[in-house]
Amino acid sequence: MSVPPLARLASHPTVDRRPPFDAADSRDVALYDELPLWSALAGQLLLEHVTLASRRSVLDLGCGTGFPLLELAERLGRGAHVVGLDPWAGALVRARSKIDRWCVPNASIARGNGAAMPFKDGVFDLVVSNLGLNNFEDAEGALRECRRVLQTGGILGLSSNLVGHMRELYAAFARVLEAAGDREGLERLRRHEAHRAMVPSLGARLEAAGFRVSVVRECEAVMRFAGGEALLQHHFIRLGFRPAWEEIAGEESLGAVAAELDRTAGEGGLRLTVPLAYLEAVRA
Repeated sequence: MSVPPLARLASHPTVDRRPPFDAADSRDVALYDELPLWSALAGQLLLEHVTLASRRSVLDLGCGTGFPLLELAERLGRGAHVVGLDPWAGALVRARSKIDRWCVPNASIARGNGAAMPFKDGVFDLVVSNLGLNNFEDAEGALRECRRVLQTGGILGLSSNLVGHMRELYAAFARVLEAAGDREGLERLRRHEAHRAMVPSLGARLEAAGFRVSVVRECEAVMRFAGGEALLQHHFIRLGFRPAWEEIAGEESLGAVAAELDRTAGEGGLRLTVPLAYLEAVRA
């Protein structure tokens, strides 16, 4: 295993003279993690297009373990302050550890619900949320709160996956259910696919919450796996997707889906398409 680049900077002390990153220290290694594939795909789109100029007070809504919270704080520099908000206590402990260890004094953490934020009116000039809107229990309430905590003319930037994500997998899933004559499973699959966002529906929700959409950027990313079984065993797939797939037609059907994916995959292995969008809107 190669030594992380940060470990090669041992001769360069941090600003507050803490010991350098130690590749042999389990506590430091625990903080050196690659971002989950899902967060990174959408987060890159957000970071590429979000308006950074003249931002001084920023909120990362649904910051989890600290992405893109720390990345935004460091890219904006110490003239800006970025607050991360999330209800997940364990994730916030990890985010705080990163803030402390990487010496990012212009980032901080708050625990709370997006639909009832613990902030005064108009305290931020930028609010971002990476894949958050799909996961909020009260998405409309969260959008109203975003408007409340933003200054007039402030910006809300959202990234989201869209209808049609992993279309290759869902097409294979449908073929398996059709072959089994499982009409109820097919209907559950249809509903599961349909709950994803589309750019017009995202824009309409923002407009209804008192925003004016000013930027729309779309792209398609690709996730590659050696085969269907590798996909199903990936840790993030097991965490974020597999439970819902098992509810559609049972765990046993996923083996048949994996086999169908392998049957139709090309020579380069399994490729799953992920359409993504970044929308930026101004508080009216």
